[in-house]
Amino acid sequence: MKIDNIIHKGVGIVAFSAIFLLGSCSDDFLREKKDYNGFNDEIYSNFSMAQASVDYIHRQVEPKVGGVSALNGSTGSADEFSKSTLEYAGSTQFVGLAEILSSNVNCYFNGSNDPANNNGVWLNVRRCNLFLDNIDKGTLSEEERNLLKGQVYFWRAWLYYRLVTTYGGVPIIKSAQNPTIGDGTIEESTLNVERSSTDDCVTFVCEDLDNAASLLPSVWADPSVNYGRVTKGAAMALKGRLLLFYASPLFNRSNDKARWDAAYTANKAAYDELTTNGDRELVGATSKRAQDWEKMFVNPLSKEAVLITLYNNISDDQFKFNNSWEQSARPKDIKGGGGIAATAEMVDLFPMADGKKPGESSLSYDPLKFYKDRDPRFYRTFAFNGVCWPYNTNKTYTVWNYQWFKDAAAAVEGKPGNSALYDGDVSSSIFVRKRTDPNAYNTSNLSSGVFSQSSSPYMEIRMAEVILNVAEAACGKGDNATALTFLKYIRERVGYTGDCGFSSTLAGDALMGAILYERQIELAYEGKRFDDMRRWLLWDDSFGTCTRLGVEPISGNQTRRHGIILAVKPELYTNSKAGKDCDPFNPEASEYLGTSDRTKISLDPDASDSDWENQIATLDNFYENNLNRVVNDQLDGTSTPTFYITHLNKYYFLGIKQNVLQNSIKLQQNIGWTDYYGSGGTFNPIGNGSLLP
Repeated sequence: MKIDNIIHKGVGIVAFSAIFLLGSCSDDFLREKKDYNGFNDEIYSNFSMAQASVDYIHRQVEPKVGGVSALNGSTGSADEFSKSTLEYAGSTQFVGLAEILSSNVNCYFNGSNDPANNNGVWLNVRRCNLFLDNIDKGTLSEEERNLLKGQVYFWRAWLYYRLVTTYGGVPIIKSAQNPTIGDGTIEESTLNVERSSTDDCVTFVCEDLDNAASLLPSVWADPSVNYGRVTKGAAMALKGRLLLFYASPLFNRSNDKARWDAAYTANKAAYDELTTNGDRELVGATSKRAQDWEKMFVNPLSKEAVLITLYNNISDDQFKFNNSWEQSARPKDIKGGGGIAATAEMVDLFPMADGKKPGESSLSYDPLKFYKDRDPRFYRTFAFNGVCWPYNTNKTYTVWNYQWFKDAAAAVEGKPGNSALYDGDVSSSIFVRKRTDPNAYNTSNLSSGVFSQSSSPYMEIRMAEVILNVAEAACGKGDNATALTFLKYIRERVGYTGDCGFSSTLAGDALMGAILYERQIELAYEGKRFDDMRRWLLWDDSFGTCTRLGVEPISGNQTRRHGIILAVKPELYTNSKAGKDCDPFNPEASEYLGTSDRTKISLDPDASDSDWENQIATLDNFYENNLNRVVNDQLDGTSTPTFYITHLNKYYFLGIKQNVLQNSIKLQQNIGWTDYYGSGGTFNPIGNGSLLP
């Protein structure tokens, strides 16, 4: 394969400055950096220029909030990956009714090698290789070179990590190829590189991460300049994540215990490094319904962060690097993007306050009053009718999005009605609150996009994931006691005590199922569920893993995702008109019924325990007297034929797109996909054994 036959000659300006909390601390290392790769050797003898080259790679490759691309995995938005799980509704290539073919499969293998387009995977591999090929030829000190090389080893490993976990084995390119064919020094055939085995690729990525860990500091000196750079602990954590992937059923069909042992060793070593030397820890959040758990997602200096992307709140186009999540999540009535609709399946999934699933708990679950007696994280993950959801200029803002309908028939048919938001239809009366900032800056002088200048960070890896990785790997190797201990750490930090809702005899597949369930809760809306479902082959039960873990399959059984509409009881009120003046519970409306004054209701998760109980009772009364829970079956569309989640087993490993195969004659296609000529793929991403059931 012609992997990196482009020398990037463009000069890209990358603007970045993080404005932290109350200060002016910034990660200047990513502000106004140029792409020096391909320039003369001078940069390898000038630390500032060499560091600028590394910083450019960092900015191009680091995970960013937004959609999925060749360089960017899921970060929790409603992208192709997350919409293929229960977190979001909507058809995607991975769960749509039409089969994906090699001709139209999304290409995460390459992106672009165009030097004017920085999205190319292999272009960035080339940048890394150019740097590593040349850095030791300059006159920088060994200490300077090591700090630089450690970062580049990490980012090259990150690129390969994403490729290998998506496709299996890929070409291993350790040195920058000569891009000029016919200059007397190279033949085209040497630029076409075959795919290495998955085993060899995993070994290669682990070697890069070991090199990175050996060269990087546990904590960078001068955090006002260097905070946000990758660390020794981050390299070790990524290695642990990769080896957990490799030990999981996706790659490990024979359940080779040696892989689980290796995954445990790597993840436990990462945990020890981060907690002992890396100044990282689980953020304590035992009071006020996990109040500090909510805040850690918007704190750039959170000790929970292991691999973090920093943003700023600058509006100047030259230096602007804002996080789009806040704007997307906030409702339209306060000039947000409209809110992120939570599915009924996710709302009903969260544990009760005793840690048990709804229906398995001693606490009764009322689908109408879904907010009662839930896990503390529930109140920081979802925003719903009657709950306080503060921001900078309105600390008492309360969500109201019940809906009224023109008649009794319309009130039960599950289509959006007239919303108390007064601004368009609402597909679900429950929003995703997680990762929003209670102090979000509301730019009141703008008519729209008032939350768009958010500087909240994004944590690609955080301590909770590292701990859950340790628990899963321990369970996989048969160490149930250690697995349960680490699993409890996750719940203890949000206020659970004693057994944390887990039986002391929990072991084997039942324990593994509990760990995967806890990941689904703790890491919800962080872009992790798609890969967890891939690792454990969980869309249907073709491989038996759903039965093993006690997971309900979502493909092949007419599964759709749904919204929750909180409908005004039609016997109380009907009206075909929308708008504030028609709101039956707003005292300022001409249609106000006078029976329930919503201005006296606000369920505040930050309240004292005694106030909380009183607020719950008040909200209970409002829901019981005025609202019905109605299922909205339109989130997954209303087209014909009816959409049901349909995932094919060949999708667990993607095929390489045909146009890539056309230009790379030595690349083999994955089994289950056709090559450029229409023949069946021959490359087995798991090495030996049956790839498909």
